[in-house]
Amino acid sequence: MKKQIMILAILALAIPALAQDTNGFGPRREKKNHPEWGEKKRVEHQQRRLQLMHRELKKIGVTKEEKAQIIQLQKMHKEKMVANSQHIALTREKLSKLQDEGAPLEVLEAAIQGVSAAQTEQLRILVVNRIEMERILGKEKYTKFMQNARTQFQKHGRRGGPPLPPRPGLPPIPGQERPHGEPPDPPHLPETPPPSVEN
Repeated sequence: MKKQIMILAILALAIPALAQDTNGFGPRREKKNHPEWGEKKRVEHQQRRLQLMHRELKKIGVTKEEKAQIIQLQKMHKEKMVANSQHIALTREKLSKLQDEGAPLEVLEAAIQGVSAAQTEQLRILVVNRIEMERILGKEKYTKFMQNARTQFQKHGRRGGPPLPPRPGLPPIPGQERPHGEPPDPPHLPETPPPSVEN
């Protein structure tokens, strides 16, 4: 029974992976390394990010020692993330190549496990970074720092901002009331003339 369940689980993972066209797109490039940017723009972007971090650390009142520890931690974190991102890209590329070659299921399963392990490592790096930041700053300062960071993301239109307004003519989202208890507008369907019958 266990073997059957294990085979079903492997098939449940492998079939969607085999059905995906992973080669339809070019190789991934790092989001922070835009080739169209010149070196000057890349340096300016990095400087703005550092200034933002320094300003947010100053707002929450960190000491010079804490600030130095945070900067060192972030530098190490970035190096680990870049190395692991490259490892993820290589393992995905290997999996795609194996799929193209028609490799046996066992080999594909091992490649899938490799991709999964690399993604798990990425998550581990993020969690360890968060724990280390909280250890250095303390719970209260860390919470303030993260709230300020989320606010900055919202100001620049990134994730976490307000939702988009609904499209006209659509019923309201459940829980969203119309003023004065009015019923929603009926959907406007385009009128099409009846088909003409030719003799």
